[in-house]
Amino acid sequence: MDVQRLVDAYLIGLGDNSDNSSLLQTLSQLIVAGDTSLLELVQALGSHLASEEASRRSRGIQVLSDVLNDLPPQAIPAQAATKLTEFFCARLADATCVPRILSSIGALMRLPAFTDRLTVGFLNDLFKEVHVQSFQHSTRNAAYGLLDLAIQTHPEAIKSMGDNFVLGFAQMLDGEKDPRSLMAAFQIIPKIVDLVDVKNNAEDLFDVIFCYFPITFKHRDGDPSSAITPESLKLALRTALTCSPYFGSLAIKQLVSKASATSPSAKIDAFETLAAGTRVYSSDDFRSELEPLVEQIREDVVMAANDEVVDAALDALEAVYAAVSPAAPSESGGNVASENSPPLDYVLKEAVFQLTADEIKSADQTGRILRAVARSSVYNCSVVSDAVLPIVAERLDSADTPSLTVRRELMDVLNYVLSANCDAARRAECLESEKTSLLSIYRPETSVPVDNEHGFLHIVRLKGITLLVLLPGFLDENETAVALQTLARAAIEHNADENVNKEGAHLLVQLAQSSPDDIKTTVLPMFFDALCDETAPNSADDSGRVSRLLNALGAIGVAAPNVLLALLQGLVTLVISGRLAQTHLLPAVTTVRKIVEAATSPSDSAALSQEILLLAAAPLADWAVESTGAPSGNQQRPSSQLITEIAKAIVAVFSKLDPEVQTEKLKPLFERLFPAIADSSADQLIPALPLFSAAVCSCWPQTVLPVPDVVAFVDGLTTVALTTADEMRRTACLEIVATVVNKTKASAIRAQLADLILKRGNDGSSSEASDSSLVLLYQWAARGLVACNDNAGYECVRRLVALITSQNSSSLSSSPQAARLAADGFGIVLGSHAWAVSPAAHGVFKLLAKQRLYATVLPEITAGFSNTANSGDDGSVKTNLLVMLTNVVQHMPKSVLMNGGIETIVPLLLSAARLTDGALKAASIRTITMIILETPDTLRAELVNSIVPLLLAATTTASADGGDDNEYLSSNTIEVRRAALDALALIPEKYSYSLLHAVTKSVVRALARSRDDRKRLVRGDAVKAYNKWINFGG
Repeated sequence: MDVQRLVDAYLIGLGDNSDNSSLLQTLSQLIVAGDTSLLELVQALGSHLASEEASRRSRGIQVLSDVLNDLPPQAIPAQAATKLTEFFCARLADATCVPRILSSIGALMRLPAFTDRLTVGFLNDLFKEVHVQSFQHSTRNAAYGLLDLAIQTHPEAIKSMGDNFVLGFAQMLDGEKDPRSLMAAFQIIPKIVDLVDVKNNAEDLFDVIFCYFPITFKHRDGDPSSAITPESLKLALRTALTCSPYFGSLAIKQLVSKASATSPSAKIDAFETLAAGTRVYSSDDFRSELEPLVEQIREDVVMAANDEVVDAALDALEAVYAAVSPAAPSESGGNVASENSPPLDYVLKEAVFQLTADEIKSADQTGRILRAVARSSVYNCSVVSDAVLPIVAERLDSADTPSLTVRRELMDVLNYVLSANCDAARRAECLESEKTSLLSIYRPETSVPVDNEHGFLHIVRLKGITLLVLLPGFLDENETAVALQTLARAAIEHNADENVNKEGAHLLVQLAQSSPDDIKTTVLPMFFDALCDETAPNSADDSGRVSRLLNALGAIGVAAPNVLLALLQGLVTLVISGRLAQTHLLPAVTTVRKIVEAATSPSDSAALSQEILLLAAAPLADWAVESTGAPSGNQQRPSSQLITEIAKAIVAVFSKLDPEVQTEKLKPLFERLFPAIADSSADQLIPALPLFSAAVCSCWPQTVLPVPDVVAFVDGLTTVALTTADEMRRTACLEIVATVVNKTKASAIRAQLADLILKRGNDGSSSEASDSSLVLLYQWAARGLVACNDNAGYECVRRLVALITSQNSSSLSSSPQAARLAADGFGIVLGSHAWAVSPAAHGVFKLLAKQRLYATVLPEITAGFSNTANSGDDGSVKTNLLVMLTNVVQHMPKSVLMNGGIETIVPLLLSAARLTDGALKAASIRTITMIILETPDTLRAELVNSIVPLLLAATTTASADGGDDNEYLSSNTIEVRRAALDALALIPEKYSYSLLHAVTKSVVRALARSRDDRKRLVRGDAVKAYNKWINFGG
């Protein structure tokens, strides 16, 4: 095909905005095949390239640009690249053609034939002929991209241009406002500094850059610049400002000035940029501006209007003093007035003035400033310590003892200085000479009571003792033990100011991470002895004391892995040894359980779990099993709550073991506890069955149970569950049954297990006891099977629903007790459990299982409710349906309810909220609250006449005539009242005053009464709701 015809067609397509991709491909193929050349293409475009009409010239350049960008590099000869570059450079003055020229140069610059000479020529012409800021963003961005490309591909050319390139770039950037272009330009500046000596033009370049400081822009979704965040642009500008030491003398003074701005973000940006500049700028540049900088930082720290500003200011102070600090302490020492350390005078003179004043102002801020400076270097730490320690020691030891407030402030400042010395490489030598004084300063004063008035003095002293322990090598072994004993006593002993106890425990947690051995040998025995102190075992204070001690031990165990095992072993020893009072056993075991759960929460805790099992969980389980055989009146016989806590600890540990290890650990457990299920002669072990159930239920699905036949095993458990009169034995059997059917991978075996469960009860048994057991069997089986989306689980659910709605069922009689048990039991099917079919115990949960159950039972509930309305039901079926609905709804994800036809169950929820069961009533009201929050229009019609009166009735426990509470009102438990108040507080936010004005006064009166509720939590909720309604509608 003739090239001229192709070019003409292409140009026509450009004029009509047509798709020219096929023509472009044809042109490129002709050039690659050698059937034509770029020279012939230029000749074909001649009339357009030489036209006096700007639009024709632009289209001609566009054709050439499109072809160059489409051609592979090897298809463009070196001579053609040179000629085309010279051609394009000669036309840079033609503003109409510049966008396409830059695109063409971009294609040529990537060619090996594009020499340094061509690069220099193009850049000179670009800087001279093109006013970049007069073009649209796409063209400006292309220009910055070419500069970046030139730096990457032709660095020698950039070096040869030197000052011309720097000035050209500065001129190009001047006036830029688009965040995308600014980001590209800021990223180019450090590259320029690396290649070119900017000394001669540093001020010109800096002025162009600094005019953007501090930079901000609003980040809007959908904006073309949304890919650039304000923070990334700020960091790019900071990098540009701090990339050259020549910028130091220009930047520091202006940054100090910017730090005085009223905007917190501007202050933070200035301080962070100063800190970044310390890595590049000359220390002499900082010295010249150090005094105004220190004054500005002191002002911001003392004012403390914004914590982020204070942190940024102190970080900048530390970085600057690190930059100006001498390499090492001078031989003449660290005198405040020494001429060798004038930079420190700006800080120390003010600090010394404060520390010697009768009343210390801003002690905390002075201490933080001193700490920042002392952290900056070994030299500065030595000088600051030498200046502060003697002053504080002298004032505290003087005969004219300062007030308690001044003593606290002096020690507070001293603590900040000591904290800077906790790094061994930075510790001041003067600490050794002042050791006696320091020990004296922090020695506990028995004459000062530990009450609310003096508690702050004891707290600051405890912090100082902690710092002495943290100082590397400062205290010997005996001194460290005494210090730790002091901290332990502060945490253990009862103090009128409980903050002293909290601070002592908090400081021990810190030390447990750095000095675990000292904590194990000194502190833990003191805590264990204190737990066993029976001086007042039955007092109310003793319960609080034990709780405080256990909370402290729990915090230490969680924060310090190196102390964990010793702490757990010690607590378990206390429990099983009988040293703890009976009333303290449950709190102690609960603490063990919480520590174990926190320690084993990481996914890679299998090895640690085995250690914890050996040292803590197994001894507790053995003790519990042995103790259950004790006579019923024995004081050491573990309660069911205690057994449950131990079981939870077993789950936390056992679930993290590998399947093979679990199998080995189960064998002795089966030998010891399985007889309690099948053998009546082992009835004394029944109370320990939750331990057996927890271990079995927390196994992985691939764990092999130590039984010859799983089907026979489940069949035996099912038989026991249906025939036993012992509730604990039945529950353990059903938990294991639900777990096994849930975790059985083989579909054939699972089908067998489901079949034997569904066949139970078909023998005609009709006793109430067997009905109840069978209902529980179906509920637990449904729990395991529904979770893994097995159809047999929904058959169990269908049978339960049939019992509730009084339909005939081949396996269940329709006794009222069994029907109510079936309705209540949907909490078993869907609710959470500590180990039976739970995520923590590796239960198998298939996607959308709850959604499918909801879609299955909701039509049954609505249909059953409708049928009872026409059948003259006495109310029991309706009540059971409402109980079932409430149990289903409260365990459904919010997304399922909102997308599952919520409007159909609103009338039922309103009826359920009138039930006399407090827990169900609260759950129904919580669901109504969720609907108000998510889809308020759904309840608009019932709001005034039904929902608001119902909620008001749920907020009170007194009848209208002031008489005794009736059954309905007595169901208004604290959970019900709080749920109702939460809903009432939300209503003014979701509905208009015009809708609610008729009930506003009655709501306000009711809420005013609720403010006098006998429960503090309810009173707090009532105040919140009252405030919203009293201001409702203006």
